[in-house]
Amino acid sequence: MAKERFSEDDDRPVVWILVTKPASEEAIECILWGLEEEGIPAKVREVQYGSAETIAKQAADSSHLNVGIGVDGNGQVAVLHHRDLPEEKPLFSLGANEFQSAQLRRLGANAARLVKGNPLLFQDDDVHCVETEREDRLQEDQVEKISTRPTQEQLEELISKIVTDIQNNMRNRGSL
Repeated sequence: MAKERFSEDDDRPVVWILVTKPASEEAIECILWGLEEEGIPAKVREVQYGSAETIAKQAADSSHLNVGIGVDGNGQVAVLHHRDLPEEKPLFSLGANEFQSAQLRRLGANAARLVKGNPLLFQDDDVHCVETEREDRLQEDQVEKISTRPTQEQLEELISKIVTDIQNNMRNRGSL
């Protein structure tokens, strides 16, 4: 396969994400979230063919930031590559069994961290997609509500306070 370089009119430095069909939009979104959370811009371009390693290397070679991602939609493989690495030795590779939102977001975050020279995230690091964090918080809130139900005595005390407050307000207004 001939080496191909991609560029845009504005030549703004971005991490290129090259994708073969049929890559899921959700997978691409997770990768983009990881990049966005780290403050690094990215652009996605569909390519006709190529292994994830090959298109990731092309993406890295085309990027002014020296970092690229390739996503093979058929095989559900995502690869993070750097310009200085040989094509057959990408920095990170996610196979079909790892093609999940948290791992894809981590791949995007690591692309951004590679650009910035920050420490990379690994499997043991606590990383979740935004939806996962939101779901976790909702579940925690529901558990907290269930576990903190007031007793009958607490309810009676609360009702008594409310009635007393209403009566005091009415007295202050001259309604009673």
